[in-house]
Amino acid sequence: MSATSAAINPKGPRLRGSASNPFDWLNTYLGSSVGQKILVAITGLLLMSFAVTHMVGNLKMFSGPESINKYAYFLKHDIGAWIWVARAGLFLVFVLHLSVALSLKTKAMAARPVGYAYNNSAQATPQSKTMVQTGIVVGLFIIFHLLHYTFGMVHGIPAADGKGERNYLSLTYKLDDGVVVHDVYKMVVAGFSTGWLSAIYLISQMVLFIHLSHGIQSSLQTLGLVNRRFLPVARLIGYGTAGVIFVGNVAIVVAVWVGWVKM
Repeated sequence: MSATSAAINPKGPRLRGSASNPFDWLNTYLGSSVGQKILVAITGLLLMSFAVTHMVGNLKMFSGPESINKYAYFLKHDIGAWIWVARAGLFLVFVLHLSVALSLKTKAMAARPVGYAYNNSAQATPQSKTMVQTGIVVGLFIIFHLLHYTFGMVHGIPAADGKGERNYLSLTYKLDDGVVVHDVYKMVVAGFSTGWLSAIYLISQMVLFIHLSHGIQSSLQTLGLVNRRFLPVARLIGYGTAGVIFVGNVAIVVAVWVGWVKM
């Protein structure tokens, strides 16, 4: 999300392309702080939208193995190659979001290498001051999450003979229509039944909440969708959306812990 909540500056860079390259204005604009803030805001909202969609899909765990496994099969097989197009696009959005946010942070630090003797930013919050740090943690968690559940490289499920572990990807489930699919349900239960793994997910979800609660409202301001008058509404949207994502994701972990969702 946006590392700062500054509104769009109407006196931004001049948007004029040369005769040889009519897109010079775009390079100039995206190279400016104003353009970069807008890019961070847009990519941040796109990533937030994916987080909501991902969470809603995962809630099918509460409907049992048939529901979540059929949903996972739909994403992997029915959509086909388009899912890889979506993944590639999502990866590009993530890289843009993180790299441009780091660029803005570097520019801000270079512009003020020495801290002020007095901090006049009364409206600054712990969330706004740690956006880059929480963003990096979220990025590391995404990598861990992919290694864990997508590639099955972090943890496995005990083998039937009690010797060693089986890779998550080897788990299968037969749908009601007879199609044998990957058993996502059992994979998730096995993962969250392990204490240290669950702890990583819970801590990461808290960090994600901190990042989104400020990032969403900051993006709305940066894009000019709200002004100071409606700042409380932006805060409500930020905390509300981040809270829904947090509760939805954490509910799955807790449900496995207490045995509401089990093999």
